[in-house]
Amino acid sequence: MAALRCTRSVTRILGVLALALAAACPSAVAARHPRYPPVPKSKLFGRIAYSTRGGDIWVMNANGTCRHQVSHSGTGEDFDPSWSPDGRHLVFRTSRGHYLPDEFGNGLEGLFTIDVDGSNEREIEPPTGGMFADWSPRGDKIAFSGLRPGHRYDTLFLMNTDGSGVRDLGTAYGSEGAVWSPDASRIEYGAHNGDGNWAIWTMSADGSDQRQLTHPHIVFPAGTGGDSPGPWSPNGRRIAYSHFQFGGREVWIMNADGTHKHRVTHWPGGDGPLAWLPNGRIVFAHFRGTEPLPRFYWMKPNGTGIRSLPLLNGAGDPIEWLPHAAADPRCA
Repeated sequence: MAALRCTRSVTRILGVLALALAAACPSAVAARHPRYPPVPKSKLFGRIAYSTRGGDIWVMNANGTCRHQVSHSGTGEDFDPSWSPDGRHLVFRTSRGHYLPDEFGNGLEGLFTIDVDGSNEREIEPPTGGMFADWSPRGDKIAFSGLRPGHRYDTLFLMNTDGSGVRDLGTAYGSEGAVWSPDASRIEYGAHNGDGNWAIWTMSADGSDQRQLTHPHIVFPAGTGGDSPGPWSPNGRRIAYSHFQFGGREVWIMNADGTHKHRVTHWPGGDGPLAWLPNGRIVFAHFRGTEPLPRFYWMKPNGTGIRSLPLLNGAGDPIEWLPHAAADPRCA
């Protein structure tokens, strides 16, 4: 889903899963977005990067000011941005680029970096493509999903921010959705053994000490159930994630060692946590039925104090919130 960057990976695939949920549960289509008062602009700090339905990357101050376009995708599509910890650069996924055909349909595409003012765009993915890039809180590495030679499913890799030094982290089977811990010592990710039943794992940043934290029941069709990784708490002691088991996709929280799992949201449709802010609020997306774009909210970790974030209406999912970034000086 930071220097303390609050991450987003859970809902990178939540839109697809919401469509599957709608097909399986017709009541989800009829659901309505819950109505809550908006968060006051005076309580919104940092900067947010997001994609639009036009296929470009935009950024704004968290209070909605200084919106400006960063990337220009042309006939392509740019999405899934991730901030560098200093707030000067973004890495994002794009249909543009020079990568080999995605033989197995994993979704591998181009990965580009760009300065936040729109300059210095650079293609950095390996020849077979990549996806789900996440910039390290230390600023020196980017984690991403790519294809190991001779393998069917994508696994996790690290590379330098210029695309050099690609290193396989040795995860098994299908592995994607890397989310760095706030201190960059560990990486959370989703993985399955070929059955599409996604579980949440963590590992040390060098690929060692791989631990499975969740053990969901299999849901059919394959790939529509299980758990999706989400943001770490600011102190790194807890993880918010998205959990689907026979009826709805909801926000859950657990300790970073996998203990004390508990459900937080109870809404029809699909919910996915995107950011865990320094003030303790969890930002999440709520999909209603087959709608292509979600609505955004924040809440306390116990599920209370829900408020809407209407300034994000129209943003694609996922968003990327950098809470400690200074406001754009042109209109701070």
